[in-house]
Amino acid sequence: MVFDLLRKRKHSKEEEQERLRVAAILDNALLQRSKMHIRFSQEASNISNVTGLLVAMDVSAMVLELDGVGSLKDRFIGQGMNCFFRIVEREDKHREIFYSFETKILRIRQSKSNVVQVAVSIPDTIQGTQRRKSLRLKPDLQKFSHLAFWKYDASGGFDINKPTIPLAHFKNNLAFLDNMSAGGLRLSLRRAVIKEQDFVLGKGDRFILFFTFAEKLPKQLEEYWLVAKINNIRLEPVSGDMTLGMEFIASGSRQADSGKIAWAKVTDNVIDDLAQRIYHWHLTLYRDKGLA
Repeated sequence: MVFDLLRKRKHSKEEEQERLRVAAILDNALLQRSKMHIRFSQEASNISNVTGLLVAMDVSAMVLELDGVGSLKDRFIGQGMNCFFRIVEREDKHREIFYSFETKILRIRQSKSNVVQVAVSIPDTIQGTQRRKSLRLKPDLQKFSHLAFWKYDASGGFDINKPTIPLAHFKNNLAFLDNMSAGGLRLSLRRAVIKEQDFVLGKGDRFILFFTFAEKLPKQLEEYWLVAKINNIRLEPVSGDMTLGMEFIASGSRQADSGKIAWAKVTDNVIDDLAQRIYHWHLTLYRDKGLA
């Protein structure tokens, strides 16, 4: 594999370490048949929603088989492109790591069945190492059809019709989701909300969360019930606003017969289904804005 080929080349110690790291990551991408989400340079094209499969490598180039494009003209040769993909760490509880790299198109081949293959240069470096849990972004409020928080008390009960922080607070810029991942979120509250609710919050305090989404995704849950624990608090001395760093510790599902919520502890600090939705959001941002 390319790992063995690159081992034979002479470089400085730092270059050698990075090249071996790149080779190991690409070896995994080849073995796992990782789907690569491709963004061409703006100078080359505004084509979007193109993916590629790594099908072959040698010491100087690798071959990607493209999906989402019927043909590429020779003017793409020499142009740059960015690839974003994920690798599964099979020895570490099936965790996922996300990577991206820049490369250049060297050759284009189109088969009689209209399958486009491109030979691209081996990247000098690969950026990333974001684990699935830490893949976080600031979600657009429009992605939610409903969003609500309840302050958790020792009794475990709450009035489903009277959330402590309702969707209206988010729409009126009194509450903000600063970022969100499959393991937690960061919530900011205006001073007016803190005063309204007479909040005296501390590390370890909990909230019950409820989400539904504007977009339905295949095989994805349509609603989420979560319990989140406050891990850190920052109070702005001038404005009086408060920011809460929160970790998901339990997820729930509404029982069809009773309407009650059945709770289960979050394992490995990740809610798998939510991770897939956030990954989908991340890819959308990547395609639209070139984020990786």
